[in-house]
Amino acid sequence: MKILKLKFKNINSLVGENEIDFTNPVFTNEGLFAITGKTGAGKSSILDAICLALYGRTPRVKITGSENHVLTRGQSDCYAEITFEVGGYLWKSSWKQELTRTGNLKPVSRQIADVRDHIIADQIHSCDTKIIEIIGLTFEQFTKVIMLAQGSFAAFLEAEKNNKGELLEQITGTEIYAEISQKVYERTKSEKEKLEKILIEQGAIKILSSEEIHNYGEQKKGIEHEKKQVEDTINALNEALNWHQSFNELQKQIGNTKEHLPGMKETLNGENQKLENAKKSFSDVKNELITQEPIFKKTRELDVKIEEKLTALKPINNELNTTSIKLENLKLELSKINKQLDESKEIESAIRKWSIENKIYETLNSSYAVIEKDGRTLVEMSHEIQVLKEQKESLENKINTQNEQLTRANENCYSVDSLLSTKISLLSSKKDDLKNVLEGKELSDLQKTKETISELGIELKSLKETEESLRLHKAELDGLDTSIQAGKERLIKLKEREKNRQDAIANYQSKIHLLEENINLTKAFQSLADHRNELEDGKPCPLCGSLEHPFSDGEIPVMGEKEQELHQLKNKLTKLNQESLEVVKSVAKISADLTNSENNRTRVKYLIQQKQESKDGLLSNIKKLDIYHTLPLGNLNPEVLTEILTNLRNQYNKMDARIKKHETETKEINHLRDVEIPNLQKQSEQAKDIQKDLKANIKLTEQTLKDKSDILSQKVLKYSVEDNKLKLELQKYKASNIEELQFRKDEWEKNQNDLKNIREKIDVLKNSISQKEYERETQNKIYEAELKKQQNINTELDKLTMQRQEIFGNKSVEEVESQLKFSLEQCENAKNHIENQVKDIESQINKFEAVLAEKNKELVELQGKKKTDKSTENLDAELLISKSKLHELSQSIGAINQTLETNQENIKSNEKKIKEKEKQQNIYNTWAKLNELIGSSDGKKYRNFAQALTFEHLTHLSNLQLQKMSDRYLLRQTGDVSNPFELSVIDKFQNNEERTAQNLSGGEKFIVSLALALGLASMAGKNMSIDTMFVDEGFGTLDSDYLDIALNTLSNLQNEGKIIGVISHLNELKERIATHIEIIPSGGGHSKIQLTY
Repeated sequence: MKILKLKFKNINSLVGENEIDFTNPVFTNEGLFAITGKTGAGKSSILDAICLALYGRTPRVKITGSENHVLTRGQSDCYAEITFEVGGYLWKSSWKQELTRTGNLKPVSRQIADVRDHIIADQIHSCDTKIIEIIGLTFEQFTKVIMLAQGSFAAFLEAEKNNKGELLEQITGTEIYAEISQKVYERTKSEKEKLEKILIEQGAIKILSSEEIHNYGEQKKGIEHEKKQVEDTINALNEALNWHQSFNELQKQIGNTKEHLPGMKETLNGENQKLENAKKSFSDVKNELITQEPIFKKTRELDVKIEEKLTALKPINNELNTTSIKLENLKLELSKINKQLDESKEIESAIRKWSIENKIYETLNSSYAVIEKDGRTLVEMSHEIQVLKEQKESLENKINTQNEQLTRANENCYSVDSLLSTKISLLSSKKDDLKNVLEGKELSDLQKTKETISELGIELKSLKETEESLRLHKAELDGLDTSIQAGKERLIKLKEREKNRQDAIANYQSKIHLLEENINLTKAFQSLADHRNELEDGKPCPLCGSLEHPFSDGEIPVMGEKEQELHQLKNKLTKLNQESLEVVKSVAKISADLTNSENNRTRVKYLIQQKQESKDGLLSNIKKLDIYHTLPLGNLNPEVLTEILTNLRNQYNKMDARIKKHETETKEINHLRDVEIPNLQKQSEQAKDIQKDLKANIKLTEQTLKDKSDILSQKVLKYSVEDNKLKLELQKYKASNIEELQFRKDEWEKNQNDLKNIREKIDVLKNSISQKEYERETQNKIYEAELKKQQNINTELDKLTMQRQEIFGNKSVEEVESQLKFSLEQCENAKNHIENQVKDIESQINKFEAVLAEKNKELVELQGKKKTDKSTENLDAELLISKSKLHELSQSIGAINQTLETNQENIKSNEKKIKEKEKQQNIYNTWAKLNELIGSSDGKKYRNFAQALTFEHLTHLSNLQLQKMSDRYLLRQTGDVSNPFELSVIDKFQNNEERTAQNLSGGEKFIVSLALALGLASMAGKNMSIDTMFVDEGFGTLDSDYLDIALNTLSNLQNEGKIIGVISHLNELKERIATHIEIIPSGGGHSKIQLTY
């Protein structure tokens, strides 16, 4: 894929329309070009335009339906269009977006067309699909291929071991492997938690035994039988209360009806009197309306005639007003025109006077062109003289500057040579210091020890957290054991108290039964008083046959005391039943609490087991990592672990400091040997060359200064002669310069035009005056004729108005007639209303009398159905006691039903949980196996495996690219399974010496990182060859020699048909790369593109 042409408008800071033709020979001949400019000027905006034209988005800026941050601030539209070649076929792809008049964004417009401009896709989704089909790369793949990741690989080479995997993931875009590893780990953990939750929930389900269910059933039958007896008593009490209520209500209704009847009859008499008055008022108003009808008719006839006269008068009045206004306007216009005529005559006189006084300028038209040409010639000569003076001054300044540069060059030679000697001594000293940093040990051994300490610290920290968690769970288990024991003891006490209470209830029920029988017997004795008087001692009772008659002497038990005692016993029984119900509720609550505590105890024991297993695993790992066997593994409590972790952290920091110091010293030595000292040697040679060049340049500049001085003298003499000649011509026309002469010429021409125009205006004004005089005379005649018509109609109108005043005055016929009709209607409505009220009252009296008779009859019938002699108060009291008892029994039955229903639900829930557990166990087993293979909390397990394969393939592709650039170096992957991302470089020119990537010089790192970037482009591009690429920065750390090597390396890619764009803000690149696109700031946050070559 090769980019041929790029056009874009208003992208970021690049305002206006821009076009870059990559088929121009200035790009294709060299194969290398630079994109230069200050930081923030807009260099990367060219890449944004390419991505927008192809994929409709950019790597840096997000575009949404409501936001577009690539549009240049203050502009209303932007677009990007690219022409490119793939497999010998040409394609054109474009992207465009505009603002509406109100400032809102219009929808994005995208198109893809072939070489014949035939549109093959014009919708966003179809363009996304088609561009991937044509190029063969997604947006993410394309950005990795077209923008070489040289800078990212340079950072990768210098990164620490633990950070390289993450950096390689960012560069290659293989984040998915770490995400998969983490997702598998998290899913496994989640599925395990679900399984544990199901087990805990299953343990919390309580199911009743068969014996408990049978006991609850028997208890329910007894309570239901007792409830049926209470319900029958309540129904009998309700019937008796309903009879009392019906009887009282009938008596009340009869009394109310008797109270209302006299008043209603008195109201009927009053309404009859009102009816007679209303009929008389209606008759009076009706007679008045008949009397006024002839007068209404005559008045209406006069009103019609008056209206006709007024209608005829309106157009005449309008015409008089219009004519009057026209006459007034004509008068004003004539006055204005006469005034204009006088002013125009005065202006004409003044213009003629000026023409006579300035007759000299009449010939200026013919001679002005020649004089003006001479003036321009003098201006050009003056400009040439000024340029020569500036050039002379510039050469004099240049000589002074060159002399100063020569002095500085002499000083620089001495300074560079002194610094070179100092750096050579410093290099020798640093080599001696480096030997003492590692204290005789290998760097790889120190790094391995540091990693072991780090891993040991992580395991110990996890062990500390696990130990603390174990302590908390054990404390929680002890608390639960205490709570369960206390609950069981309280439950036993409640059951013992409930047994005693049930015994008391049975005792009270027995006493109540005996007392009720006693009361009934006493009532029977009292009802047989007459029969007892006939009994005689020694003779048998006719009812029972007894020979003894204990109550015949009048010693019959008193009823009031027995009933009071019965009432007290029933109250105590009710209280005991309520207390018993509360105890049942308490027992149920304590049982539920105990069940929850048992479930929590099971859960905590399970967690303790899990933590103990985790602790054992951690201890096993710690034993493996404790290579020096210095840890007190038998006494690893949290306090000891904290102390050990502190010591390990100190050891790690000391080890890390030594390693970093060695890396720093190595870098400094390499920089001195490979960069600073060679640079200073080259600077010394350059300084001497500069001395020689400056001396030659000073001599050449002095000769150029002499030549320019001679030419300047000749120009000044010629200018003096021509200037005198021009002054004589200007004096002839009384002008000091060409501008004043031009003013005189224009002034004469303006005067002649003004004279012509004012004479034409005077003629027009005279004609206008004649026309306006004629119009005024015509309007006067019209006004007089209309005025006479107006006077005749007004005379007739006065006569008609006088006749109406005599008949009806100023009153309105419609209002008077309407008022009479309204009064008649009101009287009729009042009469009808009163008649209806009389009928209603008579009807109500008849109804009340009928109702009274019916209610009296119902009262007699109700008295014959009397149910009891008890009062309402006694019935209410008995009903309240019975309802309370019924409520208690219903609650007991409800509690038993709820217990049995809950048991059935628990049985179903337990069966469901068994199925859930089996299903979840299978799911967990599957994820646990996958987690064992690739899962980890940090994603490293699968990421390192996948990236090790990716890095191996990348190293192979990078070596292929490296051979094309230089046959000196070869890359080799040197890492192991735990650290697969280490690279070494084999230097074929140095007897195949192998060095780590950390020990490469700046130039060598650039070459290696560029090869890796090209390898990544090849890997990301798959089978698609991208022939237009860009490199962003990375040259700032290179010295002159390595910069040449880097640029030659990039330029050699032209042999493969590639064009490379180097994006940089370094001015030095402008001198080394012939073709460059320069981004130049133009103010206001905008920039422009300039192509130089």
